[in-house]
Formats: sequence, C-alpha cells, structure tokens
Amino acid sequence: MNITETISHHILDHDWGITVGSFHLPITTHSVTIFCVSVILFFSLWWLVNFHRGKAGRLLTVLSQEYVSFIRNGLVKPYLGEEGRQFLPYFCTLFIFILSVNLAGMLPNMKTATSNISVTAALALCSGGMIIYGGLKFHGVIGFIKGFVPSGTPAWLVPLIFPLEVVSTLIKVCVLAIRLFANMISGHMVLLCLLLLVFILGKMNLYAGAGVLLPAMFLEIFMTFLELLVAFLQAYVFTLLTAIFTGAVVHTH
Repeated sequence: MNITETISHHILDHDWGITVGSFHLPITTHSVTIFCVSVILFFSLWWLVNFHRGKAGRLLTVLSQEYVSFIRNGLVKPYLGEEGRQFLPYFCTLFIFILSVNLAGMLPNMKTATSNISVTAALALCSGGMIIYGGLKFHGVIGFIKGFVPSGTPAWLVPLIFPLEVVSTLIKVCVLAIRLFANMISGHMVLLCLLLLVFILGKMNLYAGAGVLLPAMFLEIFMTFLELLVAFLQAYVFTLLTAIFTGAVVHTH
C-alpha cells in the first residue's frame, strides 16, 4: 500500500478538466461536489416550498421553520438586532451550505470541499462582502469609513488607528477561511491515518498487531462520529463569526 498516494487521493483535489485546443476547463472533484450539493439543496428546497403536502411534507415544513428560527434567534438577532432580519436569508443559506459540503465528505467517493483553502476563501470573501454591505447600508460610505476609528480617539492617533482597523477587518476574513480549512482537513487526515493504521496492522502478524488493531478500529469509529460533530460545529462557528463581525460593523460604538 502506497500511503502517500492514498492520502493524496482522499485529501487533495483532482482535476477532471476538459482541454479543447488551448482552452482548459477546470473541473475538479471539489467543484463537482459543490455543484452536486448545490443542485440537491436547490431542488430539495424547491420541493419543500411547492410540494409540502402530506405528513412528510408537513414534518419537513416544521423542521425548516425550526431551522430558520434557530438561525434567527440564535445567531442573527443577538448580534445584529432587528436590523439583521433582512440578512437572514444569507445566514440560513451559509449555514446549510457549509454543513452539507462538510457532510458530503463523509460519503463514499465524495470529498470535503471545505478542506480546500480556495473554497473556504471564496466563502470568507462572501462573508466579507456581507460585512462591508452591512456597514455601507446602515451608515453610508462616510459613516462606514468613520466606523474604523473609535469615537473619542485623539486626532493624532487617527493615522495610526485607521489602517490598523482596516487590517483587522481583513484579518477577520482571513481567519474565517483558514480556520474552516484547517479544521476540516486536519479532521479528515486523522480519520484517514487511523484507517490506514488498521489496514497496516491487519497485514502484520495477528498476535503482533492485535494489541493495537482493535483499539485503532474503535478509535476510528469514535473519530468518525466526532467528525460528524465537527461538521456541524464548523458550520455553526463560521456562521456565528460572520454574524458577530457583521454586527460589529452595523452597530458601531
């Protein structure tokens, strides 16, 4: 077993691109995963809105209402107040999309696209756009720029404080991208290494490997359930941080 090849196959993205002459259409495993998740979510929600009759439909309607209430009352309202109601569709979409992509990586022949820094960077840029939009919408251009300088700051400190606050906002966006990427790829690498350990020990002498084989198998099962928890947690934290950062811009002090 080539361990390096196995890890790269399950962790790294792979290009399925189509080349026509000098033009290359980049189609990767992660982009296919994102496309499949998007299509499934779109048609599922479309069905829920248009064909929600019957017991199953009513149950899904209740669950969707509880989900929206959870995002509104648990994430948006505490940090953005009543002004955040107009941003609720974005936060609902953000949470369910990240969660679905995270869980897709647990399925056979699928990969976790959020373990790709390019994907998490794109999500972070979307949240960065939401932060800027919230500031511009409620304070205007001048008010948004003034928000980078805390009230009461001496005039001689403004040239120092202003660029620091701008850089701080950029760092917040980078933090969103890096923490989601790092948590998802590290979790999958741990799972894969434990699984490889089971196969490696299985090829060894039974008596030599039995003392480690069974604990490794149980640890793999435990880590799988833990990874499911992490998938929910990372979607929640990403959405929560976006709400906190947006609320800080909307409600300046």
